[in-house]
Amino acid sequence: MAELTKNERKQIAEVLDRRANEIAGYSDDYRKNPNHFGSVELALSREVMRLRNLADRVNPPEPTEDDDDV
Repeated sequence: MAELTKNERKQIAEVLDRRANEIAGYSDDYRKNPNHFGSVELALSREVMRLRNLADRVNPPEPTEDDDDV
């Protein structure tokens, strides 16, 4: 299988980030409902984290000058 180009990795990361943001917005609305379930809230939070982690793995952020100081 061919390697993904930098542009393809960026596009995939953008899709993952957008989906994570959609779920995070839904999760915020869901938590405002007094009848919400903690297990659903946890599942939504985990999915947001999973998508954001995948986005970072597919298209890691460029190192900054501050990263060299660590």
